[in-house]
Amino acid sequence: MIRIDGSYGEGGGQILRTALTLSMLTQKSFELVNIRAKRPKPGLRPQHLTCVKAAQKISGAEVEGARVGSLYLSFHPKKVKPGSYHFDIGTAGATALVFQTVGLALACAGASELLLKGGTHVPYAPCYHYLAEVYAPILEQLGFSFAFELRRYGFYPAGGGEVVVKIAPQKEISEPFELCGPYKTKKVKVLSVVTEDLPSHIRTRQAKAASEILAEKGFEPEVKLEKAWAKSPGTVVFVAISEGAKRAGFFSLGKKGKPAEKVAEEAVFAFFEFYKTQKAVDPYLADQLLLPLAITRVPFCFDTSRLTRHFFTNLWVIKHFIPDFSPEVGGDLDTPGIVSFLGTV
Repeated sequence: MIRIDGSYGEGGGQILRTALTLSMLTQKSFELVNIRAKRPKPGLRPQHLTCVKAAQKISGAEVEGARVGSLYLSFHPKKVKPGSYHFDIGTAGATALVFQTVGLALACAGASELLLKGGTHVPYAPCYHYLAEVYAPILEQLGFSFAFELRRYGFYPAGGGEVVVKIAPQKEISEPFELCGPYKTKKVKVLSVVTEDLPSHIRTRQAKAASEILAEKGFEPEVKLEKAWAKSPGTVVFVAISEGAKRAGFFSLGKKGKPAEKVAEEAVFAFFEFYKTQKAVDPYLADQLLLPLAITRVPFCFDTSRLTRHFFTNLWVIKHFIPDFSPEVGGDLDTPGIVSFLGTV
């Protein structure tokens, strides 16, 4: 039984999700204590519980402590079964985080399809467009194929979004994985989305503000406007850059009293902060890459604009299940860095 302290490092739900994924993949049981102990609402929240129940369903696991508010969980998995699954968070909890809990395990087991209901564009989690346009294309290089379909947007507080993910069986690869900057392209995608119950001029103003700021810095914005159907009103600006195998993305959400121009500025300035480092991998993708790289064990090297606490915490959890996964990390917390691994000998 692997024992993990859920208050370590970043101390959030990522520790739980990574442990669930690796437990299913390695068939090693674990117990998690002090779950989110330092957070304002410690213990399992509804979206974390959905991740646990999703992992339990696909693996037939024996579970103790699976309830809202629980600071303890034990998880004993059996073999993961591919199939068609439906998981409803019931709140605006992030569908992306449920997907990232079970997606890799299902891909390693065979072909599957997921229907996920909840939040698609919410704080503190990858948004739908980030998964579809950054995460999925990059993981194709590691033999994972995820096809995303957005059927309905889900904003806070009602959620109600619907995402379908078609998962193909993982393909075995042996080629080294490399993502290193800088980007040479100046083309940047700008997506401005507003729900149908809000004035359409908000969508236009978001796009105009983002485009003007990018153009002033010499970039070539490629703008797309979109109307969203959702249970709760909401707006989002998504800014992305791609060049060859490299991808990076940033988004900002609107809220009552927040000007459309401010929503655009937040997404664009986050992109600028990344771009000026001349690295290939944004700080969110850096920690999300560790799990699939640990699974495939191919030689790899990538540079990132910032090594986050999430990154170091995720690496710490992975080593509990795969002790010999020891990539070399050049850089310190909250600085640019380069991460490399020689692969399985």
